[in-house]
Amino acid sequence: MPSLVYPTEMTKEEFKTRVLPVKGKLFRLAVTMLSSRQEAEDTIQDAYLKLWNMRERLSEYSSIEALAVTVTKNLCFDKLRSYRNRKQNNGGLEHMQLVSAGQKNPAETVELDESLQHVHEIIGQLPDQQRLVIHLRDIEQYSYEEIAEMTGLKVNNIRVALSRARKSVREEYQKKQNYEQRKS
Repeated sequence: MPSLVYPTEMTKEEFKTRVLPVKGKLFRLAVTMLSSRQEAEDTIQDAYLKLWNMRERLSEYSSIEALAVTVTKNLCFDKLRSYRNRKQNNGGLEHMQLVSAGQKNPAETVELDESLQHVHEIIGQLPDQQRLVIHLRDIEQYSYEEIAEMTGLKVNNIRVALSRARKSVREEYQKKQNYEQRKS
């Protein structure tokens, strides 16, 4: 008779060393999706609580990082749906502050900050799936295969969504730049 192998529960120390190190990526994902630092922090706490409650099954997953991203993404989608359903997402969420580094000229720094803020706002207006894919690929630098594992999308669908997202961002950014040039 074959011996049964029961999954072992992850200890507190294992959880700290294997799950907690991805907090930065999870936070950036949540801020990008929710456009609010406070909401992102709450979501990350919820994600860690959910992962902790799953600790006895975490050994079944090939990538705990991919699982953590998936859990965070799903919690963000739940919050976004909740906002829409309650009509409370009226633009009151704070926007992430983007900071440029290495600029010496204050005028260039202000201009770059404004450009980055505008790009962030454009990304924030993308459909959820496009916003998620552009964040995972262009900001977090995940491969298409990793994104497919995290989102359940096919690689071709990811490529299409990413292409559309980039095109939308580029077009909206160019519209703003053209408007600013005509205004001056």
